[in-house]
Amino acid sequence: MDIWAAYNGLLLSGGLPQEYFDHPGYLTILALSEWFRLLHGIGILHVYSFQSLSAAADPNAAWTAVIRAGRVLSLIIAIAFVAGFGALVRRLVGDWRVAALGAFALAFSGGLSMQARSIRTELISSGLVTVALLMLLIAARNPRMNWRPALIGLAACFATLAFVNKVQTIFLICSIPLIVIWFGELADDPAGFWRTSYLARVIAACAVIGAVVVSIPAAALVHFGLTEATTSIFHWRPAVGAYGVYQPIIAGWLIFGVFGFAWWWRVPAFETIATLAAIAAGAALGLLSLDIRYNPQNVLVVVNPLEQLTAFATRDPHLAASGTLLNGLVIRSLLKGIGTIVAIRTFVLDPSARPTIFLEWFVIAAAIMAWRAGERRLVAQVAALMGVVWAIDLVSTLRGLEIGYFIYTDPLVIIAACLLLAGYAPLQTHPWCYQIGVGLIAIHVVLSHAEPVKHTFQSSKPLYSCVDHFDYTRRIEMLPFCPPKT
Repeated sequence: MDIWAAYNGLLLSGGLPQEYFDHPGYLTILALSEWFRLLHGIGILHVYSFQSLSAAADPNAAWTAVIRAGRVLSLIIAIAFVAGFGALVRRLVGDWRVAALGAFALAFSGGLSMQARSIRTELISSGLVTVALLMLLIAARNPRMNWRPALIGLAACFATLAFVNKVQTIFLICSIPLIVIWFGELADDPAGFWRTSYLARVIAACAVIGAVVVSIPAAALVHFGLTEATTSIFHWRPAVGAYGVYQPIIAGWLIFGVFGFAWWWRVPAFETIATLAAIAAGAALGLLSLDIRYNPQNVLVVVNPLEQLTAFATRDPHLAASGTLLNGLVIRSLLKGIGTIVAIRTFVLDPSARPTIFLEWFVIAAAIMAWRAGERRLVAQVAALMGVVWAIDLVSTLRGLEIGYFIYTDPLVIIAACLLLAGYAPLQTHPWCYQIGVGLIAIHVVLSHAEPVKHTFQSSKPLYSCVDHFDYTRRIEMLPFCPPKT
């Protein structure tokens, strides 16, 4: 994906339209474009656009410089992801030592270790949606936070941006209400701002007005995506009966999640109204990012995610050609995927470069201990996180559960482990605490480098893209690293 993403970044830098839309990878390509222009502006990168690439005297050297520059950007994004994750986990659990361990586990998780060394669309997407989830968990635990709706609105914007970059995040986004509901605290302060202040009513009204203003142009994008779905370059079939059926259901589910949380934890009415408005505004702003470098195909993919996912559900052409989301082949593949998920969790039956598997073992054992000690709510929170991890991994088996997808679920496992360490004190004083901790650290360091080392010493080059005008680099006759034609 390094070549395809960098190629599209060069296209945007040269004023040409984006050509890669599979994920659709919009923010990754946009970030690469601006990064190349920045490096060129300060004299570090000479080849920064498709036109300058075409004019390069040494195409191999030009491509090498471009890919290296893109990978440096990935490293910067990965560092920012880890730093933000650690800061938010510390805010969530209130223990900097646990947060530091969590940041370490994320930095040396299998998915992030690979993403930091390459250019892939999952990195920005997973970082944004993980930060959004942590913001929501922090908000749920702090009912006295007067500006809680604003934090939730920001989280909604981040989650939408994650979705705009890679539509696979739709599954994690839809799972958020099932996680957050377990982290709430009763908003029972009778003198609270949202119950007694006249300003609360004014803020709620302004939030609604602002949400309407921002949502109008975003609604135009959604309308275009629904009404023009048949013009997609991917030749979709409706995933569920007809176009536009499931999108309102997803929106309704998320709205229901807000009302369900508000009812269960007694959130004041005006705070609930302000929260719904903030979520609508945040989601609208996230969608409006598509207008920065507008391309109708990006809008079509984002508004019709299940059609896109169905088309790319598997490398099996029969399954991909079946057209609809719910069919016998997909269901049988998911049932088969259950066996894959179980085998991966044993590590022995299906080894992988995913050190968080061993962290999952710790989470399960620690959760059992916490349950026996009566920490029912803590265990429920952990169970919600782990249930989402396993469910998303199951869906990902339709694409072979590639290492790139681990970056979506590994953070949830780490959050669960941090909650247990901080919330169940006997774990920190257990006689085996030091030995288990050292073992997990060693496993993370060793296993996280397995895939990068394997790729570093791989002698054979992937030549499947060495064809005339390869689909993902159509403006290039032949990539420079390809062997000469015979």
